[in-house]
Amino acid sequence: MKKQQGFTLIETLIAILILTLTIGALLSLAAGGFYSVRYSRNQIVANNLLQESIEYLRNSRDTSFEQGVSWNNWQTNVLSVDTSGVATGTGNNGCFSSNGCYIDPYTTGPKIKECPSGVCPFVYYYPDSSFYGYNGHPYPFSIGSNPIYQTSFVRTIRISPSGSDPNQLVVTAVITWLNGKTQRSVSQKILITNWRQ
Repeated sequence: MKKQQGFTLIETLIAILILTLTIGALLSLAAGGFYSVRYSRNQIVANNLLQESIEYLRNSRDTSFEQGVSWNNWQTNVLSVDTSGVATGTGNNGCFSSNGCYIDPYTTGPKIKECPSGVCPFVYYYPDSSFYGYNGHPYPFSIGSNPIYQTSFVRTIRISPSGSDPNQLVVTAVITWLNGKTQRSVSQKILITNWRQ
């Protein structure tokens, strides 16, 4: 009768060690992949929120010009506003202040508001429509039974005169967010001009 041999204790321990290291490496790769996916998704959302605010400002300027509003009146009545969106009539509030402003293009009220105490509000996510906006906003869709989620995205717009040319404004848009525990940001600076001069 032939005697069968099994694995020795040392061979079994080495096999378990190799299996453990392999599973650990695979889990580490998966975790890194999830982090990369989340970072990429957040980067795309931030860029879209940034572009939305800049496009809204350009559209606001062009719409005002079409309605016969002058360059100076557009600045004082649309961009220089308080925290509730009411025009202050001066050139140092709203988007011109150190607090900056935020843009909510989908609300039925004022679209541009000064950030209270230098801290702009968080952007919210509406999962029923995959929509990003602000809390309590009257966008005409059914929110349904799903709750809205506060994201870590904060949009801040600051506008300043462009040197000595009164027909140009420098717009700096910044989106900040948390990716895990790391704060990230993306910004863009553009020049808006008075093309009706």
